[in-house]
Amino acid sequence: MYAIIFLTFAGMALCTGQAMADTLKISVIGAGNVGGTLGTLWVKAGHSVMFSSRHPEALTELVRAAGPNAQAGSVSDAAAWGDVIVLSVPYGAMPALSEQLKGKLTGKVVFSTSNPFSGRDGDVGRKALDLGVALADQQYLPGVHLVRAFNAIGYASMKDQSGKSKAIPTFADDTQARELGARLVRDAGFVPVLIPLVRANEGLPGGPLSGVLSEAELKRRLGL
Repeated sequence: MYAIIFLTFAGMALCTGQAMADTLKISVIGAGNVGGTLGTLWVKAGHSVMFSSRHPEALTELVRAAGPNAQAGSVSDAAAWGDVIVLSVPYGAMPALSEQLKGKLTGKVVFSTSNPFSGRDGDVGRKALDLGVALADQQYLPGVHLVRAFNAIGYASMKDQSGKSKAIPTFADDTQARELGARLVRDAGFVPVLIPLVRANEGLPGGPLSGVLSEAELKRRLGL
């Protein structure tokens, strides 16, 4: 095992070839429908997953259903334990989460599925949409290797379309985030299409890159 934190891809220049060959310890912060579904897919792919929330005692059934390589813990436990940290929380929680995890994720890969909505998330959501969600992420989580993916596909489609060669826009800039992000998208049963973070708003619900798409259709929308 090796240490990095979530938002992930595959490749050879991440840390070492050994890093890519090993299974990952994946911490999922926010174990609702999306986080729970993705975490379960990664357990089935052979990774170890810690599901976490403010109430880890409520995650017993999710852990049981995911399989023997799953466990539950607190948010602080997850931040310390994971090789990769996956964020799947309502965006309105980001200011509080930023304070709680201050300094704990520096240098780690963070894989975010969290989306801002102006209605649900109030000023926090509106500001993130106006600023650009990736830049907002980086302000809340300075010093991390950021990747964003699975932002505009529902959890039911994650279950149903896994293994069916559907493409997932995977937004990242640096090598660690791109490689680990791509790897985890693949290990969840999808095809990663790598895109710079500056375009991350296009992958939000309702954006031009949203929906369940083939690789060819996603690349067509990207002009590739």
